[in-house]
Amino acid sequence: MVLKENKQALYFNMILGTIGNILIALVTMRYLVKEYDVIGYAITLFGFVLTTSYISYLEKKAGISKKFTWIRTIIATLSLLISALYFFYY
Repeated sequence: MVLKENKQALYFNMILGTIGNILIALVTMRYLVKEYDVIGYAITLFGFVLTTSYISYLEKKAGISKKFTWIRTIIATLSLLISALYFFYY
């Protein structure tokens, strides 16, 4: 029972961390698009990739399954790319 609650808390914190990571990247990109800073935009995307890979490493150390980690990474990357395309065109 305690182990299941610990896993649920771990997954919940992982989801919140992913949402926070995406929001920080989106706000940064929105600012850079308004300032027309293409280099800053590329650096932000690179930083997002590095941060996501570090979070994946920490999740592996915490014992989260690879399947769940891959699903989280794919969803986070797709949502960031879709949002980034929205900022470029609107």
